[in-house]
Amino acid sequence: MPRHALPPRRFRRPSAALAAVLLSFSLVATACSDSDSDGDTPGPSAAPPATGGASAQPPARQGGQLTMLAVQDSAQLDVFRTAYVAVTDEPRLSALYDPLFVINPGGGTVVAHLGESISTSDGGLTWTLKLRPNVQFSDGTPLDAAAVKTNWDMHADPATQSLHRAAAAGLVLGVVDPLTLSIRPPAPNANFDRTLAQELTYIESPAQLAKGPEVYGSQPVGAGPFVLRSWVRGSEQVFARNPNYWQKDKGLPKLDGFTVKNVPDIQQQLNSVKSGQADIFTSSDPALLDRGAKDANASVLKVDGGQYFMFNFARAPFDDPRARRAVSLALDSAEIPKVLDNGYIPAKGLFATTSQFFSPASVQAAYDQAEAQRLFDELAQEGKKVDFSYLIPQNPSSKKTAEYMQSRLHTYRNVTMRVEALEIGAYIVKSAIQKDFQGLLTQRWVVDPEPQIFNAFHSRSPLNYGGYVSAEADRALAAGRASTDPAVRKQAYADLQKALVQDVPVWVYSEAVVGPVYNDKLTGIELYNAGVLFMDRVGLK
Repeated sequence: MPRHALPPRRFRRPSAALAAVLLSFSLVATACSDSDSDGDTPGPSAAPPATGGASAQPPARQGGQLTMLAVQDSAQLDVFRTAYVAVTDEPRLSALYDPLFVINPGGGTVVAHLGESISTSDGGLTWTLKLRPNVQFSDGTPLDAAAVKTNWDMHADPATQSLHRAAAAGLVLGVVDPLTLSIRPPAPNANFDRTLAQELTYIESPAQLAKGPEVYGSQPVGAGPFVLRSWVRGSEQVFARNPNYWQKDKGLPKLDGFTVKNVPDIQQQLNSVKSGQADIFTSSDPALLDRGAKDANASVLKVDGGQYFMFNFARAPFDDPRARRAVSLALDSAEIPKVLDNGYIPAKGLFATTSQFFSPASVQAAYDQAEAQRLFDELAQEGKKVDFSYLIPQNPSSKKTAEYMQSRLHTYRNVTMRVEALEIGAYIVKSAIQKDFQGLLTQRWVVDPEPQIFNAFHSRSPLNYGGYVSAEADRALAAGRASTDPAVRKQAYADLQKALVQDVPVWVYSEAVVGPVYNDKLTGIELYNAGVLFMDRVGLK
């Protein structure tokens, strides 16, 4: 029966280079958005507008232009080599392509958009995708089942170098009729719709794809509310209304167009919005979002994941569980925002305390100096002194946090921590391709456990960079993937949290938040997935 629900992705083995890129853009977003923060500390608490959540906002008028700020320019704007991350390129992808399906962050369900339905009648062995009729790309060609198949086949092809290859690898696709696509995942997956909504949701015109990557990356053609009018590399992109937009009869999009300007400094972004020089930007910096809520407007979405210390199970000293536990007990997540004034929200694990999947029975062990010192001493007596380097992307906030950890650990006996800060490209090669680290700073924004948490912690996943191996975790992840029953999934992820607390593959020190900051001129702010703007609905009051 048809179901609008969330998508998982496949974890067929991508190339090492692909795995690196998959991680890279997620971390580029972290590196660029995690900048120095001033001001009050505090945790953002504004409730996010869910899909359809703009009812409390005044209606948008027709027409007008706005200026959006971004922390970096796009490398490409095709659906393959662009990261689906709200703080970097995904609002631009929303404008160009429109999603097939989305996850409603307010309720955790998958909602149809360009798609009409996604369903399985056999527990995820096969799926059927139905598309809306009469949808065209901006070049006038149809967005049909053949177009979806072309895009997904290209995602799966290693030559495309898609960041989203893991989601498409192994899919067997068949065009049933112009609006119907049959899908057979490489293994039964009751939550494939969740993968679709997060990893395969944007479709580019096959006519444009046929022109090759140099063309379709810089001159993208989608079925979204806007088209790319001009692009000055390193400076700005100008978007204009799509005259062929499928919802034009509903008066969408509201805007005539918008401009994206690159402003790497997030404090400057906030100042520009407050002063009226710009209108909106998206951030994952907790302190900035808090100040944005006070000084302008902010829709803050709390999601699972967060910022965390990853331990490498395959390398000393963290191949010994006592070393992992000692470091996690020696540091106090609640002290980080107090000392650094960075607005971090102390975490209890990978799932936010507000998450439907959070298990209060399985939270990270509390700060315990005495037990941490006992473990450090015990390991040292066995000739296993905890001596390690901590790999981080080179940016001010990451450096401050790592140096805080280093200073705290140096108050203990028999532990030494060194901070290794690398430019983002070198950081990715070392962490994701070579897996040459002992401790690693990383971050995730997760709107549903499928597929990100599965890929990050399943022992056979190539995206499990820390080399975590646990039969209990694998069983829990498989159970969560195999069922759509909320109670079964909740229990599965409770079992996962129990395994994570026992094994300590990561120490999560800050919950994840993301959302737009905007001025009083804007309305129609609605989010999907992990904080992405519906660009067809944004408008001026």
